[in-house]
Amino acid sequence: MLYHRQDALALTKQGVQMWIYNGKEECPQAAVVYQETAQGHAEEFYHDKSAFVFYIVEGQGTWVIEGREYPVQATDVVIVPPGKRFYYRGRLKHVCITAPAWEGEYEHHVRDVRFDDRGSSDDNPKER
Repeated sequence: MLYHRQDALALTKQGVQMWIYNGKEECPQAAVVYQETAQGHAEEFYHDKSAFVFYIVEGQGTWVIEGREYPVQATDVVIVPPGKRFYYRGRLKHVCITAPAWEGEYEHHVRDVRFDDRGSSDDNPKER
């Protein structure tokens, strides 16, 4: 299978621009999304079924998984297992692979996350 960016579904969700290359219909085992953000993903959530694998192409930031912070930079990989709460902040370009392919009915909102002008989140006052 081959997917081209011009054929990807482009949308913005929670402060993240994304290009969805495929979904469950094309490949139930995995889905690929390219994402860019200036501040981060402004929602903490978890997914019952899929693991999220992020390859950081450019930039730096912080993934917050189950309340624990993980600093990231270009060439790092972040893996979030199914059922783990997470969000991220920072100026980033990355590839996200979900396995199995993402399905909306298994995603659960925990809370919205606010970022200040520097990309710091509202739950981390020591950064301000």
